[in-house]
Amino acid sequence: RMVAKLKGFINPPSRTLRDYPAGDPAISARYARAMAFHRDARMDEAIKLIDGLLIQAPDDPYFHELKGQIMFENGRLKDALPSYERAVALRPQQPLLRVALAHVQIELNSPELIKAAINHLEQALRYDRFMPLSWQLAATAYGRNGQRGLSAVALAEHHLLLGRFQDARGQARRAMRALPENSPGWLRGQDIEAAASRSHEREAR
Repeated sequence: RMVAKLKGFINPPSRTLRDYPAGDPAISARYARAMAFHRDARMDEAIKLIDGLLIQAPDDPYFHELKGQIMFENGRLKDALPSYERAVALRPQQPLLRVALAHVQIELNSPELIKAAINHLEQALRYDRFMPLSWQLAATAYGRNGQRGLSAVALAEHHLLLGRFQDARGQARRAMRALPENSPGWLRGQDIEAAASRSHEREAR
């Protein structure tokens, strides 16, 4: 399945459909064909295959994830939401699933979903702090929730991971101006500012 997934996302759809022909009933083949159909803008065929896989394996989080992704990338955000929610319920310790769910919630942009997105992103970041997208989405969610200081901290983390040291330092300073002195966010902003300054000085030598 891992090989099928990679081929489905990397190879041209025509090649994937040739490598995994319609007569092949294997789970990995149907999984690959679903991704190929999705990339070839054949959403109905992709969803039909995924729904068949979900009938066979209703508790597979990655089938729910793929259905959510197909819906999301075709602009059907409300339809994507329950698929991602089910994926996270089945595999709550997987940060990528939480980040994907939070992304949908942020795009739907209701106050309740923004708060839920913040929770999922904070949980995801406890498992993996080194995903720039997680910090970028967290910055958006905190900002929409009125938490400007934490939004700046998240943006500073995002820029630091991408090696944008001047931007990281600027956002860290912005965070420290907005947050209570010696609060966890303020202290993290101070750490980011120092780390970004050291890295910028090394680059300048």
